[in-house]
Amino acid sequence: MRALMIGVAAVLTTALAPAAAHAAPPSNDDFADATAIPALPFKSIVDTKEGTAADDDPFSCSWSTSSVWFRYTAPADGFVRMSSDRPDDEKPALSAHTGERGALTWTPGACQHPHGGGSNTFAVTAGTTYHFLLQDTRFAGPVEFALELVPRAANDDFATAAELQPDTDVAGDPGPATLEAGEQRPSCDRSSTRSLWFRHTPARSGILSVKSTQLTSSAGVAVFKGTALDSLSEVDCRQSGHSPAIFTATAGETYYIRVADGIYGATPLTVRLEDAPQITPTASWVLPESPGVFDEVRFGIDPGDPAGRWLVGGEVRFGDGTSAPIQAVPGQAEVRHRYTADGEYQVTITGHTADGRSGSSTRTLKVETHDVAVTNVVAPATASVGEIGQVEVTVAGARYAEDVVVELLRRRADGYHDVVGTVRRHVEADGSVVVPFSYTYSAADAALGKATLKARARLDSRQDNNPADNERVVETIVG
Repeated sequence: MRALMIGVAAVLTTALAPAAAHAAPPSNDDFADATAIPALPFKSIVDTKEGTAADDDPFSCSWSTSSVWFRYTAPADGFVRMSSDRPDDEKPALSAHTGERGALTWTPGACQHPHGGGSNTFAVTAGTTYHFLLQDTRFAGPVEFALELVPRAANDDFATAAELQPDTDVAGDPGPATLEAGEQRPSCDRSSTRSLWFRHTPARSGILSVKSTQLTSSAGVAVFKGTALDSLSEVDCRQSGHSPAIFTATAGETYYIRVADGIYGATPLTVRLEDAPQITPTASWVLPESPGVFDEVRFGIDPGDPAGRWLVGGEVRFGDGTSAPIQAVPGQAEVRHRYTADGEYQVTITGHTADGRSGSSTRTLKVETHDVAVTNVVAPATASVGEIGQVEVTVAGARYAEDVVVELLRRRADGYHDVVGTVRRHVEADGSVVVPFSYTYSAADAALGKATLKARARLDSRQDNNPADNERVVETIVG
């Protein structure tokens, strides 16, 4: 009885005990309770794990299951950078907005994507209040939010273009940059909003390339000639993040390089100027792989350009005294040729790109014609059902001794064929061999009124360069 009373008391004690308190949401969980940022630089650690997401949280940058808010009123025009300290694959989304709750406007360029990436540097205007939203999902937990002033890029303007030295990675950040009044937009760029300027005066003439080398950069690169912003002449422009601009440089002439990105991707990058890569045009494929004189050989011409440019012209010399031009087409051009004799040929491919680079390559192509033919099929003119007839197939070789597979096939009423015999033989070069088969004529043949037999020969270990003469048909009346 004493044990029972102790057990009941324990149950009652548990039932009457107050429930364990859940952790409270962070103090800046709601827009109205945003943490005020008094001055920059600013850092604050907040735990988003118990945070909630309001129904009216903006989703222009991301969505979330928990969010926290900060606010900052800029005392002067300038640039700021927002950041968090988690690894890239666990970062919260960061975004900045202006206005009032229910009518917030996203600040262009202020969006660090969840798990990293995006733009986190943007311009602020004096007297404007910016509301910073940290949005978390399954990685919610402690995170440090930081906001700092960023100086305007020193080479934001054409007049302050930074010197670009060859073979050197030069750092730049279009985040704290602008488009200059009167700035010429290059032909490949329709959407950039932030640009940096560089310049280079080569000591020697040559073909140079310049590109953004940062893997995460989508910045476009353009090269200009000229002495003033309003009188520049475009030399080359590449909008793809890692495709270089390539230009022929004259010693002593100054070239200006514009590196620009849009509000969604303007992040720190590196720019590299170097000699343009050499091209090595090649035949990336040849079909058929083992050609003969009966084949029209197809050459797939690859530009062989690490920069990804296409050939605008060139020539293929086939090694037999003939040649053909390479047409200017996107990607790989195709050139065709038929050889008239077996042999080993030195095929030389020469090509050039629109930017002035040229190159060539030579490969050996072996032309070796392998060909056997069914030259005759002999079978009885007539036969009866059940009769065994002798069928003789003559196979002739051409240039080389060949191992062949000879088949005898019977045509069915539906037009398809059944193999009724297979024999392997060896045929000498310029020789022939007679292959005998036995065939029993059937009631099915009689129903058709005849037996249609097909003799077929094929090379045992390779393709025949002239398959057109590899079959012959013979008919026997069956009654």
